[in-house]
Amino acid sequence: GQVVGSLRLGTVPLASFNPMHLLLPLREKYPELHFQISSLSSEQVIDGLSRNQLDLGICYLDQVNTSFFEVIELGTTTMGLLHDTRHFQFASDTLRWDELGDIPLGLLSKGMHYRQSLDLSFRSRGLEPNAVLESDSSFQLIQAINTGMCCAVMPLDCGLEDLSEHLRILPVADAAIHSPVGLLLRRSEPRSAIAEQCFDEARVLFQAN
Repeated sequence: GQVVGSLRLGTVPLASFNPMHLLLPLREKYPELHFQISSLSSEQVIDGLSRNQLDLGICYLDQVNTSFFEVIELGTTTMGLLHDTRHFQFASDTLRWDELGDIPLGLLSKGMHYRQSLDLSFRSRGLEPNAVLESDSSFQLIQAINTGMCCAVMPLDCGLEDLSEHLRILPVADAAIHSPVGLLLRRSEPRSAIAEQCFDEARVLFQAN
């Protein structure tokens, strides 16, 4: 069927799911569809869906009450060290947490789910990250990485390393965020026909089983 209008999507800024893997197939199927994407915390995504300010949301699922939302799980976020090869070189294919201690890091601001998980990963190993920069913007972290000011522990498969030929991401051993990421649609009315059709399409795309 013809889907015309705008899909309002709220998504957490850093996860091992690139939202374009959802939007590109939707755009190919529904060329008349427009997209509004907001970068939000998991709490803001849930709140925006509840207030009908968003049609669909991508967020961490540990705070999601499934009696209010339909959920498609999009997998666990695994992490690696994103760096610019002009400024940093590493001999191995993977890194251990204890090797990250001396590397200057750019971190997402405190309060974001991803940052909390990252802090926990360091703390639980008795490590303290060498944070030279904090920002609530992934883009500003990338700018800092490009200049060689720092590296950053970023999700694998989120597409960031494709932004420049000099960017590489090295997997960090045992680095995963315990809470999976998922796509959310609110169960109660009002919910738009666009939201429902796009959610059904996502189910076909991501629940191949």
